[in-house]
Amino acid sequence: MGVMDCYEAIENCIGERPGRPLRDHFKIIRRLAWKQNYAAHKPFEPTPQTKPKKNKQSPLFKNLYPREESRELVIPHNTKMRTHPAGLSIKESLHSVGSSHDPIPPYPYPYLMKPVQNYTSNIDNFMAEKYLDKMYLDKVFLKHIPNEPGVYGPNKQGAKALKQIAKKCYQTVCNKQELLRARKPFYSIRYQEARVSGALKERQKTELQHQQRVAQKEADIILQEIKDAFTNRQLKDLLVYTEKLRRYVNAKSKRIIPNKGEYLKVIYSTMCQAFYDIYRSNPRKSMYEQNIRIYASLGLPLSRDPSTDSVLVQFKNVFVDYKKRIREYEERLRQAVLPEEICWFYHELSRYHLEQKKYDISRLYARQCILEANNLKNEMWVFNSAMLLCKGDLQQHNKNDAKVDLQLALKSAAKLSDHEKVAFIRQCLDVIENVHFDDRFALKELMDRERKIIEMLSGTNMKEEAANLFSKMAALPPSRRMTVLPGVQLPPQRQPSKSNRARSILPTSSHGEDTV
Repeated sequence: MGVMDCYEAIENCIGERPGRPLRDHFKIIRRLAWKQNYAAHKPFEPTPQTKPKKNKQSPLFKNLYPREESRELVIPHNTKMRTHPAGLSIKESLHSVGSSHDPIPPYPYPYLMKPVQNYTSNIDNFMAEKYLDKMYLDKVFLKHIPNEPGVYGPNKQGAKALKQIAKKCYQTVCNKQELLRARKPFYSIRYQEARVSGALKERQKTELQHQQRVAQKEADIILQEIKDAFTNRQLKDLLVYTEKLRRYVNAKSKRIIPNKGEYLKVIYSTMCQAFYDIYRSNPRKSMYEQNIRIYASLGLPLSRDPSTDSVLVQFKNVFVDYKKRIREYEERLRQAVLPEEICWFYHELSRYHLEQKKYDISRLYARQCILEANNLKNEMWVFNSAMLLCKGDLQQHNKNDAKVDLQLALKSAAKLSDHEKVAFIRQCLDVIENVHFDDRFALKELMDRERKIIEMLSGTNMKEEAANLFSKMAALPPSRRMTVLPGVQLPPQRQPSKSNRARSILPTSSHGEDTV
């Protein structure tokens, strides 16, 4: 019986049951030993909370002792001023609280299991991960919410409610962890991990390799679709496949896809190159076709605006919810880490706000993309952002700023030694120089249309009758006038008030403007 007890004691100390405490919990053991050594050199001495009363000196002996007036008052400048009252309990004393926060000297010798120590030394998170799996991150987040500076604000009631919700959720997660711990203690989990057989480890390893092969095969298929769309210069398909690959890679853990960063870098470089290749022209085509290509690249209208009663307006394009995409990319931008990723998100936000005709916000994101690209020394992103700035300026009829943006794009193309892009930017400068935005106003468009209609008529009498008809139409108010150019409407004229009509020297009419 005694031999069995000794064998049991040995198994509990050095066998498989205790595991590997020095390997897994060396930092915890060393910290406890340091605190024990500290307590041995500085034993706890209880101090009374109230100071003892001093005996008052008798006035008879007051003048017998000399006064030390020569002693100077010493003010300790290096001591910190106490902003809170002294501790009123043992927990707030120096011995019980301050000793646990004393700095422990670093371990002077090399230790091979340092990564494991960083993982297992925080016993709270280590146990929470074993019981809650990924939910332990929520527990850590809820635990630190009351100490976050962003919680406190002018809305005290909202901050108080937020702290109450965080406290309630934290208690719920802790109760769940304690419930699982009561069903299966922590030492039982560690014991099972230590007693895992070799066959089970091999099966787990084989299953993990199979999952990695399946995930990598699926990612490679999507990556090949991205390359095909990039080769065929299909930007819409490229955007769809890129979003698909990004969502798929982010949904998998790094254990399933170890080379997750390589896929993300391919996404960022492909998107940068795709937007860079948009701005091009074919030198084999005529100058007229090249100018049309430049007009389409810069967002300039190829002709007048279509009419409001046109049949083509009924065939709308595919609806794109830009507001939803803006919210998604703003959230991604807050979580972004890599500089290439930040440049891409800035560019997309600038492009989406440009589609929403929010030119100021689009210009802001484009400028931020240029700053990040300059820090990264990526001239392609600088070129793409400069072209977005040029588009926004042209839509606001600002030719001078558009030329400045094109000069910035020209410098980036010159640094990349891309002669095709340099020639394209110079053609864009020539096109912008010849663009006349003033001719797009409604009144001038109507006058040009009337002049062309009169020129098309044959015979002097018909031309005179048409000119007379147009002059009569111009005298009518816009609400009763049939325009010669569908889609263009003049702003309605304001009816003159009685006071203005009385001050006028023209003869008044009972019908006003309705009589011709």
